[in-house]
Amino acid sequence: MRAGIAAYKATKVESANNTQIVLMLYQEIVSRLVRAEQMCTAGQPILTWLPHVHHARAVIIELQSALDDRNAPELCGRLRPLYRWCLQELVAVGSDGDVKHIVDVREVATTLLEAWQHVARSSAAA
Repeated sequence: MRAGIAAYKATKVESANNTQIVLMLYQEIVSRLVRAEQMCTAGQPILTWLPHVHHARAVIIELQSALDDRNAPELCGRLRPLYRWCLQELVAVGSDGDVKHIVDVREVATTLLEAWQHVARSSAAA
């Protein structure tokens, strides 16, 4: 069963365009941070929810490394410091366990996800 799910996910990513991949990455960030936030708020030990924070951080690092100043210098110039801030906040949550860091990054990631969804809809309509 897991092999089938993995194959489905691999096919989904391989057949996606760049905008769809970015959407999937933001969806993953938001999903992981929602889980971490819920677990933290429920009083679960940090070791149970911190892996979700680490995973979200890894996805942000991937997005950061994919920035291409040649194709979109203004967009990259705006996203780079935002990604840096998100990473700092997610590192801080590991230090102090304050759910506010997770909430703040989730809100930013949700806003970016919504913006990319708008881009995807606009591209599909064109």
